[in-house]
Amino acid sequence: MLTISLVLLVSTSIGLGLPSGDSWAATSLTDISGQPHIQIATIDRAKAVSKNIDGKAQEAFGNVTGDPKDQVVGKAKQAESQVRNTVEDVKSTVSFSGRAKAVSKNIEGKTQEAAGNVTGDLKDEAAGKSKQAESQVRNTIEDVKAKVQDFLN
Repeated sequence: MLTISLVLLVSTSIGLGLPSGDSWAATSLTDISGQPHIQIATIDRAKAVSKNIDGKAQEAFGNVTGDPKDQVVGKAKQAESQVRNTVEDVKSTVSFSGRAKAVSKNIEGKTQEAAGNVTGDLKDEAAGKSKQAESQVRNTIEDVKAKVQDFLN
């Protein structure tokens, strides 16, 4: 019964376009139409919104049942969602050099892996490790570029 109530609450708030934060991902559809430049939500941004909804539902469930673990895990998922949205906001406004992209991807991966460890989400842990590996590859490419540039000079 609680699950059905939470699904109805979340569905209604999404359907009515009630935003849950300040990020672009939380902008209602009616607000988007007035913007001169419409951005297309990325998969990562959609995952952030999904994680936020999941966290709010789990925290609410913990509040109703009195389970502190569900409350903490729910809040952790919401915090992870905020980090993911911030990363997406930065990615959409900043153009990084290759080395900076590698550092950014490493930080994003470590954050996602840590969130996965806290919430017990094996997919987040694996995705975080994957992003860290991608960061290492990017750094290697940048090292090769630097050596080629040194050789040519």
